[in-house]
Amino acid sequence: MKVALSTAAAPGLAAESLVAFDEACRRRGLDGLELVLGSASGGPDADPERPCAAARAAGLRVVALAAARVDAATAPALARAAASLEVPVSVPGAAVPEAELAAVGRAFARAGGRLLLAHGSALDAVLALLAAVRAARTPALGLAWEVRPSSESLDERGAILLAARAELGLVRFFGGGPEQHDQGGRGVGSFFHELALSRYDGPLVLHPSGSAALPRWSRWLASHKSAGCGHGHDARAIALDVRDVEPRDRLDTVLGAYRALGPGATLELTLDHDPSCMYYTLRATEEEGSFAFRTVGHGPEVWRAEVTKRGART
Repeated sequence: MKVALSTAAAPGLAAESLVAFDEACRRRGLDGLELVLGSASGGPDADPERPCAAARAAGLRVVALAAARVDAATAPALARAAASLEVPVSVPGAAVPEAELAAVGRAFARAGGRLLLAHGSALDAVLALLAAVRAARTPALGLAWEVRPSSESLDERGAILLAARAELGLVRFFGGGPEQHDQGGRGVGSFFHELALSRYDGPLVLHPSGSAALPRWSRWLASHKSAGCGHGHDARAIALDVRDVEPRDRLDTVLGAYRALGPGATLELTLDHDPSCMYYTLRATEEEGSFAFRTVGHGPEVWRAEVTKRGART
């Protein structure tokens, strides 16, 4: 699962500024970026192949594209743009005319691209969109789940994963980064845990929750601290502070983060209690000898532990 940041976190970036944006993502341990095409950020419609060609030439680590709309007329160019970078492109589910969905799907299939229709966390709406995608009968169409933990319930997350897991090609998480403490629990740890257990392997895109949060994201990106919300493939250490996570979600949060580690990487935990319960949970759920656990800070107010995932045995 690649963790990326949407360029919506820095709207209006010039093409040359995207290199610095990608580097900021790298410092934060993120695997790359989601490139928001002009119309998706409210700007004028543009040829989607041009910014994608520029991104490819600059060596940007693009993991997904986002657009505001698509129809039968615009689908071929958008499909070629996505195929040129070998990444999916998402649009709001309501932005594709239902009568044109099959034709749009065929255009993406011909170009070798994939179009994902975005939905929220209401099960009924997901099932309706899923039925439309399946009726089009092409693997070029799929779903993008937009998760807004600050404004919507995640109570139906398990049913959504069960119903739509095969078609799910992207998860966009509104919040995280500098906003992660604003979530106040809200089942976020359980959500990431269930996502990992479902073996979801598509992009997980962080996105600002709204325009009011943009200054915080700018400061966060400008910081040269290496710790962050991602798990870049070259990162050897990931910091996770669970003191502001609701107690019922802490174990799920830690397990989800541990399972996202690459071999040899270390999860650096900060807690407000003895981390022994984390150790015993890992010992009960993970293969014997697959990790090393040590407590490096012993309270009484702040505790710290390090969990290192060992490489596969030969």
